[in-house]
Amino acid sequence: MKYGSLTLVSVGMSALAAHAAPPAPPQEPVIYDTAPDACQSEDFTIYFERGVSDLGDQAEAVLDAVTEDFRHCEFHQIEVAGYADATGSHRINQIVSNKRAYSVMDGLEARGIKAEHVAMMATGEARAMTANGFAEPLNRKVVVRLVPIASMQES
Repeated sequence: MKYGSLTLVSVGMSALAAHAAPPAPPQEPVIYDTAPDACQSEDFTIYFERGVSDLGDQAEAVLDAVTEDFRHCEFHQIEVAGYADATGSHRINQIVSNKRAYSVMDGLEARGIKAEHVAMMATGEARAMTANGFAEPLNRKVVVRLVPIASMQES
């Protein structure tokens, strides 16, 4: 009897397998967009002529790049730092570097970046470098730094 029940089970399994539905076809693979590269701190520099704080065409192009990168990755803050060269009085250089920084901030706001995302400082000629005793024109600038959330959390 023991062998008879095994035979019946075998025959029953064969009959069930013959009438079973075929397995479902494999699903199409899910393809995800690649994740963006890790957001990193970026610096953009805008140069100015002596005593000038208005934005030129090159400055506008730099601000467009800043805006694009800001929107590409979730940055926590934009830092704007205005500088001046060592010519002129300390007071005048402080005013000029402040005006330059505000011009850049206005340019960013015109591109839809809210002021709460921007931190600003003006250094005047405090960090100005000289070459052979002459004022270095590369000090007449504003540096825009994008600081991603991850960098802010690691500090």
